[in-house]
Amino acid sequence: MTLNFFLREMTHLRYYIPIVAEGSARGFKSIFYVTPSNKYNCPILHQPYLKKICNQLGIEIKDASHIVDATGIIFTSEESGIEIIKENSTAKKVSLCYQTDYTVSYGNYVDSVDHIVMPSENVAKFYELTSDKNLYTGIPKYDVNIEKDLVLKKYSLDPHKNKVLFMWPKSRDLHRMPIDIIKNFNELGWQVIVKTRGKDRLHPRTIEELTNKGNKCLSDDSWHPHTTQELLEVCNLVVNSGSTTIEECVMHEVPLINFDIKPATRHGRTYKHRVTYSFLYDYDFCVNLKGLDSSFTTEKLNAMLQYFLRTDFSESFKKCKQEWLYDHKNSCKNLLDVLTS
Repeated sequence: MTLNFFLREMTHLRYYIPIVAEGSARGFKSIFYVTPSNKYNCPILHQPYLKKICNQLGIEIKDASHIVDATGIIFTSEESGIEIIKENSTAKKVSLCYQTDYTVSYGNYVDSVDHIVMPSENVAKFYELTSDKNLYTGIPKYDVNIEKDLVLKKYSLDPHKNKVLFMWPKSRDLHRMPIDIIKNFNELGWQVIVKTRGKDRLHPRTIEELTNKGNKCLSDDSWHPHTTQELLEVCNLVVNSGSTTIEECVMHEVPLINFDIKPATRHGRTYKHRVTYSFLYDYDFCVNLKGLDSSFTTEKLNAMLQYFLRTDFSESFKKCKQEWLYDHKNSCKNLLDVLTS
């Protein structure tokens, strides 16, 4: 059996590599069909990293055009490469849902693939995207073991301090986000890790200002395990702003403060679901705020933090996973069991 992966973006490795590992354990061969994205996550720009990890895992690399002749199973992310993949008549075609992109792109590829791997049946029903093609076998990127000690060493983090992962908002929403809360965390002795997306990097002056105060500034420093997932394993709390990081918070069981600042109209379009995965915010491991006013003090934040530090949210996370996401550790096994049966 050959597992074929259409790779246009390095960010897709977090979904692909766990499947490669499970396939390798079964004696399956894996091939990456690579094409440029001309973005920050372009495989061509990151060839040394890609070649290194492919050598380590025994993955063959081919030009994306050859995927039309592939046999076995083809995996892609959402509609990536679907214009080429649909020309293949010899392999089973599987699309993996990426974050929540499928909520707007599902219809672009549902007729061109054999299966779509969804987070859960309840999520599919919520977004009215049910189909006989859907598979509810779990999210592959969470089939990963992350060692906390290695993460602390890798990013030079203080093992003795409480740590908060501050997900820097998009520039579009920055004026709505109370960045001053970072100062409050600093005053309480927390180590703040500011995380940005590779395409939304901070200005060098902002990085300098933050690091001079003892904060860490990181972007997509690792493609697999992904930087955000690594940091979640060592952080006590996340500060979010309605991003899809909520899914990762739930799966890694890290509570969060969420600032509800996402506008309904984005990119000239008004979305039916202003905040995707809005249902994941309705649990006690999340405190939702509209913003910080002048009356918000370090003392008030400290009271909030004590709530997070003293509360065991394990049952809430378990309930949330069971209701909305796949409570699993073997999604790749489940997926290949279904696809090869």
